[in-house]
Amino acid sequence: MPLEGLRCDVCGQALPEGYPFANGNGSCSECSHEAPTYARAASFGAYENELREMVHLLKYKHVKPAADFLGALIAESATVLLPQMGEEILVVPVPLYKGKLRERGFNQAEMLAHATVSRLSKQTKGKKFELKTSALFRRRATESQVGMTREQRKTNLRGAFAVPRKNAVKGKEILLIDDVLTTGATVGECARVLRRAGATQVWVATAARAVKQTMVSASYSREMEAAALEIATPARWS
Repeated sequence: MPLEGLRCDVCGQALPEGYPFANGNGSCSECSHEAPTYARAASFGAYENELREMVHLLKYKHVKPAADFLGALIAESATVLLPQMGEEILVVPVPLYKGKLRERGFNQAEMLAHATVSRLSKQTKGKKFELKTSALFRRRATESQVGMTREQRKTNLRGAFAVPRKNAVKGKEILLIDDVLTTGATVGECARVLRRAGATQVWVATAARAVKQTMVSASYSREMEAAALEIATPARWS
């Protein structure tokens, strides 16, 4: 089941019950203090347990059929964004640095973007989704952001992304795709660069989100575990 409970209307972070919204519009204190460069972020579930294992199957064990399953989750999470979006949407995956791409052999965000577009195109009427994997590229590698402050993360990512051809995104509405949203620093920098290149708006959709509160039901855990076992079976992907 999707993430439940009180959540920020902008970044999607879990909020405690009875949270006093500073500006009265449903956003958390961080988003109220400094609005993100993206319009809104949506994720399907918490980055833990079986969903975390599913992401790892794709990202680290190269079980590529997991991308279809995760792409379906991203498409479902994006449904909350669609009413606010226009009719023509450019779908862009968060890029990997070339060194990491050579090491891994594929960009998991790109695979997820393909699966997401396929699902959204079939299920959504009145909107056109165009996948553009070359709209954004990563100029350099960045240090691990574990333990960094908000400002340190921004500094670490500044200049890491670029838009090679501004005409490809100018005047376009962007749906940015990644596997996991943690602090939002990476997608925030991507959105900043895309907006500077002329994108009219940037939305974010991921399969999972790092949250402080666990909101995964037992039934959802069983479903995810069964799906992970099915996808990981050698007969399915060898």
